[in-house]
Amino acid sequence: MDFGRQLREWRSHRNLSQLDLAMEAGISSRHLSFLETGRSRPTEGMIIRIAEALDLTFKVQNELFAAAGFAPRFASAEKEGIGGLPKPVREALRLVLDRHAPWPAIVFDADHDILSANAGFAALGSALGIAAGAGANILGLVVESGPVRDAIVNFDEVAGLFLRRARNEARLHGPRSALAKRIARYEADADLGRFFAPEAADRNPPPVIAVRLRLGDLETQWITTLTSFGSAQEVLSQGIFIEQYFPADERTRAIADSIGKNGKG
Repeated sequence: MDFGRQLREWRSHRNLSQLDLAMEAGISSRHLSFLETGRSRPTEGMIIRIAEALDLTFKVQNELFAAAGFAPRFASAEKEGIGGLPKPVREALRLVLDRHAPWPAIVFDADHDILSANAGFAALGSALGIAAGAGANILGLVVESGPVRDAIVNFDEVAGLFLRRARNEARLHGPRSALAKRIARYEADADLGRFFAPEAADRNPPPVIAVRLRLGDLETQWITTLTSFGSAQEVLSQGIFIEQYFPADERTRAIADSIGKNGKG
């Protein structure tokens, strides 16, 4: 049974001893040890208690239920971009994106894969010479070599905040997530690894990031805000984020309005 291995993996990921987790879950450390080795089979109630003690996302809780031989507890759907989300969620996200235009806005998932982008973001991508839309990874666009990174004037500041924010998210979704694997690659990278040094650590990066972006011969200034979008009983909605870009000065506002209306820089 895979449950014990996954439980052990998550306990280690949370830096908890068997005694620590047992106390949090209100069970004996002996019983927890038996669960991890497979000598005892968990009940659904036991899985819930342990999942709450580990502060696991609904997606991970479903994985633990499946590993123990139970049906998933939380409703989910196949991941098909925004089209795979419940209709009320799709409509709410679309409304936010459309109302924010002509300024850029995107929706991305827990792995930082872009699910949808508004016309403003597509126009900004066009001005940078890239196709920036569904299927791209926003973290990869910002920190990996390419036109976006080259255009960010304050790259060290922006990359540091983006990466630390993403690493905090990766802790929630565990070492098996695509985001955690991406972060591990960045940590091992000779250039990007410096942003994870202990002296650069920040457990709570700000929700607003200032970005100075060069568009042709002009330097624009933006602030970005991040909003989480979740539902208490729907797996895919948990881990959905909306990132909105706001002009930080009048010149950038004029450029943003022009790009959004004309679809080009």
